[in-house]
Amino acid sequence: MANSVAFAGSFRVSPVRIFLDEKSETAVLKITNQGEEKVTVQLDAKTWRQDENGKDVYEAEGGGDIVFFPKIAEIEKGRERIVRIGFRGKRQRAEGSYRLFLQELPISKPGETALKLAINMSIPVFIGSEKAVGKWDVEPGGLSEESVRARVRNTGTRHIVVSRLKAAGFDETGAEVFSKDAAGWYTLPGAIRTFAVSVPQEDCLKLKSIRVSVETEDREKKDFTMDVINEMCTRKPAAGVKKNKERSE
Repeated sequence: MANSVAFAGSFRVSPVRIFLDEKSETAVLKITNQGEEKVTVQLDAKTWRQDENGKDVYEAEGGGDIVFFPKIAEIEKGRERIVRIGFRGKRQRAEGSYRLFLQELPISKPGETALKLAINMSIPVFIGSEKAVGKWDVEPGGLSEESVRARVRNTGTRHIVVSRLKAAGFDETGAEVFSKDAAGWYTLPGAIRTFAVSVPQEDCLKLKSIRVSVETEDREKKDFTMDVINEMCTRKPAAGVKKNKERSE
């Protein structure tokens, strides 16, 4: 998420996040065709929130607060197209969160029968406020099914980005048995999001404690330590692999 360019199929976009505030009421998004043929990209905006389980929810209602032009962009091979973005809604004390969706429309040549996959991606659009403040905490979310979980609670009025989670396990002598990192994600104002770090069962059975540290992209760190008993070291049930055809930044 720290990258300034995101790739999806045959096009890329820059930047990967848009911030609109009182000082910068408009922004520019660059879409570059890196494929071998002309691409057509359709854009749409939706409001973005996270429910009581921390799941991302996108809604068409309110998405019209984000204005952009063009809504459909045709881009020749190796060329770039500019999309201008603005906000026409009412600013609130808390930061506003939206998503701008970009979909590559599959266009076939005459006589072509091969199926082409339409690629989707989305980037966040944040409506800033000078009164918005960042405030968050982390608490244990349990250990089971070969994962230790951390619950990140955003009590502030602007989003935070968890850049990294690190779990370190220790045996009864205090020696470190294992250490593993995991990537994080956005946590919006008022939301609670659970992140997981995998803990192999064979390592888990050796543990007496585990420490989980959470770091945001602002380099703010918080952690917790929890005791471990063997009953927590349950195996993760087998599950099928799902292919995700949509990318978000």
